[in-house]
Amino acid sequence: MIREALAVKVANVVSNMHAKGKIPVASLGPIEIADTKQPEHGDFACNIAMAGSKLAGMNPRALGELIAGELAGDEAFESIEVAGPGFINFRLRNTYVSNFVTLVSRTSLLPTPLSRQKINVEFVSVNPNGPITIGSGRGAAYGSTLCNVLEAAGHQVHREYYVNDGVNSEQMRLFAESIKAILEGQPVPDNGYKGDYVQNVAEILRTDVGPDAGLDTLKAHAERLMVAKQREDLHAFGVSFDTWFSEQSLHDGGEVEAEVTALLNSGIADSEPVRVKLKLAKGGKVESVEQEPQDEGGTLWLRSTKFGDDMDRVLRRRDGRLTYIASDIAYHKDKFNRPHHADKLITVLGPDHHGYIGRLQAVVAAMLIADGQVEGRPGNTQLSETDAQLFRSGMERDLCLAATELARKMLDVQIFQLVRFLKDGKPAPMRKRDGNIFALIDLINEIGEKMRPEGMPEEKQQAGSDVARFFYLMRSHDTTFDFDLSLAETKSDDNPVFYVQYAHARISSILRKAELEPKAGEYTERPETELIKKVVDLPNEIRRCAEDYGVHRLVTYSIELARAFHHFYNECRVIDPENIATTQSRLALCQVTQIALQTTLGLLGVSAPEAM
Repeated sequence: MIREALAVKVANVVSNMHAKGKIPVASLGPIEIADTKQPEHGDFACNIAMAGSKLAGMNPRALGELIAGELAGDEAFESIEVAGPGFINFRLRNTYVSNFVTLVSRTSLLPTPLSRQKINVEFVSVNPNGPITIGSGRGAAYGSTLCNVLEAAGHQVHREYYVNDGVNSEQMRLFAESIKAILEGQPVPDNGYKGDYVQNVAEILRTDVGPDAGLDTLKAHAERLMVAKQREDLHAFGVSFDTWFSEQSLHDGGEVEAEVTALLNSGIADSEPVRVKLKLAKGGKVESVEQEPQDEGGTLWLRSTKFGDDMDRVLRRRDGRLTYIASDIAYHKDKFNRPHHADKLITVLGPDHHGYIGRLQAVVAAMLIADGQVEGRPGNTQLSETDAQLFRSGMERDLCLAATELARKMLDVQIFQLVRFLKDGKPAPMRKRDGNIFALIDLINEIGEKMRPEGMPEEKQQAGSDVARFFYLMRSHDTTFDFDLSLAETKSDDNPVFYVQYAHARISSILRKAELEPKAGEYTERPETELIKKVVDLPNEIRRCAEDYGVHRLVTYSIELARAFHHFYNECRVIDPENIATTQSRLALCQVTQIALQTTLGLLGVSAPEAM
């Protein structure tokens, strides 16, 4: 809030300077207000003089001093100084900072939306042949938190799970064959599924459909049971979806065949017996093109190299079976209906899916051309030597480039990295004693048992979910992360989620015990003003997370907020019977801190307990 208010003040001053003829432009570009991190330099800093000096045609230092001079009379500032080549440092008056306590208590800590988009976010989407694993847990925590943040920033969000249940799935066929082998008392195929959950599914189906059921029947019922289990485990993790979308429904409804036909008609797909592969340099620049002849015809190719993919992809195999990518094209077309006329798709994928970024962007680009949603831009019809190996004409090249550019704006693919689990400082092999996979629900239950040993089952599960989500989100999703199980199971201030939740519980206790109504006043002590500045920085953090999808910053913010509160509580007596006004003002500060903690923990999908 303070940053936004200061940015408005600076923008208004620049506009007024232009109106007075002091500078040639009414705006110097985006205004970023940053924390100085050094109290001796003031509270906040702005580099607009450096960034805008070219637009103004002025020396950065001189421009900074001019802006500082215009701002000097504003009652918000105790002092304004220009540092270095054009940084403007602000020191705020305590009265100005104090006003934000009243503002927070009357309004929301959510940011004012700068833009509103309709966004479909697909995440988790593991095959329905096993439980949600601890690896997928990171994607579940990240995807659901990202959705919360995007909504808090003002966007309309649709949460989607893609059920990979297509009839041509080799993995799903093998899953059904593994179950059938168990029912018949035969060995499970060497590359089959052998976990204890497979035995459980087989025993349920032995009763539900009988031991002699056919493979298709077993496959359908097994998938139904696994999807139900995945849904149940994700619910325990605080993750829900607006849509569980079936891949098979696209085949049943004819959408996949219709889209393949459209691709053929548009010339983006063909059955010529050659596969194109690209050698790509940094930035996606094509270094070389390889034409790889195929021994036999009959394969239908998506010419995805026309859209920057590193190789052409198979749409239909020689035996007539459609591939995953054929379904992907129909699916992405359908996804833009949720929400209706969606502006953007965000897909969250695991660490082994880096190659899918260019592939899925090519899928969307091909879909746009097949549906006639892109028009070529008139330009140079000449083809370079490299382009001539990819495109039939300059017009096709321009059409594909336009589609690729639009697809990259309409689809974001976020890759989350591996999680390494540690126990007592050493790598922890996350397998059960019998060799079975360690599922997310096992992790939740194990942590919950340590955190709430005397609690009810739902209380244990909530505690386990809180800790697991918080830990999964502590580092940027695109970096490898060490999950310290020993720390996660510790009930002390060393455990960051315990530390943050305890701050909320402590505030709840203070407000319960106080017999006075909170009433904002003027705050002059440094721990008070530092806590206020941290509270009102939440809208800025939410907006930043919504812009670059780095939701881990909310975890960092929550820890810093809890630290600022604990410091305030230790340095400033909150309840003082001999000083009613001070007590009321500090209770008001506790109250707005509680609002900030509740908001942040809510976005993270973590509970805010009243007592611990």
